[in-house]
Amino acid sequence: MSRKVKYGIIGTGAIAQMHAQALTGVEQAELFMVFDIVTERAKAFAEQHNCRYAESLEELLQSEVEAVTIATPSGLHGQCAIPAAKAGKHILCEKPLEVTVSKANDLIRTCESNNVRLSAVFQSRFCESVKTIRQAVDEGRFGQHVLGSASVRWYRTPEYYANAGWRGTWELDGGGALMNQGIHTVDLLLYFNGDPREVTGRFTRIMHKGIEVEDTVVGMVRFKNGSLGTIEASTACAPGFPRRVELSGTQGSVTLEGDRIVRWEFQDERPEDKVIREQGAAPAEPKSSGARDPMGISSEGHRLQLQELTEAILGGHRLTAPGSEGKRAVELICAVYESARTGTSISFL
Repeated sequence: MSRKVKYGIIGTGAIAQMHAQALTGVEQAELFMVFDIVTERAKAFAEQHNCRYAESLEELLQSEVEAVTIATPSGLHGQCAIPAAKAGKHILCEKPLEVTVSKANDLIRTCESNNVRLSAVFQSRFCESVKTIRQAVDEGRFGQHVLGSASVRWYRTPEYYANAGWRGTWELDGGGALMNQGIHTVDLLLYFNGDPREVTGRFTRIMHKGIEVEDTVVGMVRFKNGSLGTIEASTACAPGFPRRVELSGTQGSVTLEGDRIVRWEFQDERPEDKVIREQGAAPAEPKSSGARDPMGISSEGHRLQLQELTEAILGGHRLTAPGSEGKRAVELICAVYESARTGTSISFL
């Protein structure tokens, strides 16, 4: 029987529960230890999940733990992940990878120089519907890409921000609706449509006046493949709607709503296309969106990503969402913010 990879979780807030639940479904992994700056919180989490807790980050990094998941506020990701990498621990880092491009680069370089794996949490890439769309992209079924869009019209109550002081701040949240809620959808747009060449953005606060960051943002993107795209994200759209990604080309168009393909039309109709459309018409899973409830998502995507990281540690497999992919989404989002602040378009190399 193969050995199990011992995991540690750094940060025991809400998303850490998702990590712990996901780890229970990975046969060759086990949750060994957790750490939180509030020791009593770490102790309670450890009791709940039948594992050990550390009273310092150093204690966890000096333990038998072989890999860690980073579940701290966004602006603290690098502060925890970089020491972990230097200690030789493989890393699964929650989104965003970091809150600035330079900090993301620092984390990536540290992992590379210490020969550890860095997996950026983009669990949507592991959905079967996303894999199906990506396969169509790789096969060239869209023809010339024409338009792409990413839409996150979600709703968060004022209490959502008030109950966690780091939320809605530039320092620890890195941004608002786009950096926190919209980043998964931005990642899918990039995953399907490739790298951007130029972006123009605008943002505002419409409902959540007490936060530093935006609650509503739009962006227009020109991609290197010649297509154009739009991005919109908000936490002020009641009652909240599933995220949408749309991709159109000269030979076909697709719409992803939540995790379901609700439009699948290609000029080169294939027998499997009817099955894909029928699957998209089926009722959605009750817990998959997050449009209204921040925790209203399944842990299955995290489980699949942790399964992949575990297999990579044990067998050297490639990662679906390495650190470089995590940085790419941060880079586009930060460019939208810079454009909104300066009133100018931002170009990419």
